[in-house]
Amino acid sequence: MVRMIKVRIIGQEEAREVTLQEAERILQQTCNDPMGGLVVDARTHEAIWQISPNIEEMIIIEQMFCGG
Repeated sequence: MVRMIKVRIIGQEEAREVTLQEAERILQQTCNDPMGGLVVDARTHEAIWQISPNIEEMIIIEQMFCGG
């Protein structure tokens, strides 16, 4: 059976389920984004840099700039 991970993006209502490989790609893409971004474990609310076996859902916090 293929391992699926739920991915939720802050500011969006729906979460989606992706394969482990897709979740790893999203994680790397977010961490390497020049605009910044953070990925946290939805259960522990701790920042993650790699997907461990106990992560079932991750939350993507994209960098937002405000100015005036």
